[in-house]
Amino acid sequence: MNFTVFTLLVSFISVINGFTSSCVCTTVPCPVVGVNYLTEGGGGKGTYNYVSHNGIPVVSTASATITIYDLDQGTDTTSCTQSYSRSLDDDGVQDCDAGHILAHRLGGLGNQPINIFPQDLSVNRGAYAQYEDSIYDCMTSGSSSGTLSWTFTYANSTETKPVGVQYNAKFAGGSCTSLSHKFTN
Repeated sequence: MNFTVFTLLVSFISVINGFTSSCVCTTVPCPVVGVNYLTEGGGGKGTYNYVSHNGIPVVSTASATITIYDLDQGTDTTSCTQSYSRSLDDDGVQDCDAGHILAHRLGGLGNQPINIFPQDLSVNRGAYAQYEDSIYDCMTSGSSSGTLSWTFTYANSTETKPVGVQYNAKFAGGSCTSLSHKFTN
């Protein structure tokens, strides 16, 4: 099945199931309610779980296993994923970045809406980036792999911008064992 047929099939299934999409991207798969998978930049595997908030798929949990081969193999966001993220920014402030769930530096794909969420600019470029730097440092300090997980919280079941993200990391080998932090958004 070619990519265009796949994208149309996913869109059709979403419409049949009563889900609309806020995704403006037309050349890459958009998130659908349920489990979404990505092969990360260096071959790592990501699983992204989406639920419906007023018929719009929003990320609820995600996990990824990365290795040293994923580091610095991610992609920047695109105008498409930036527009997608802003379409989910419903807090009335319109101050979000198109935040990578799995960071660009860690192999996260910024050109895939599945890996993007509306993230407060100051958090994305501040504490969240510093936390991702710590994960990067653990991976370059002898860890053979990192298992990362995220849990997103929302003010209610109609909001599409998360108010919080619990971000956990566990490492195999090396000097790091685990990291955990809850971020406000």
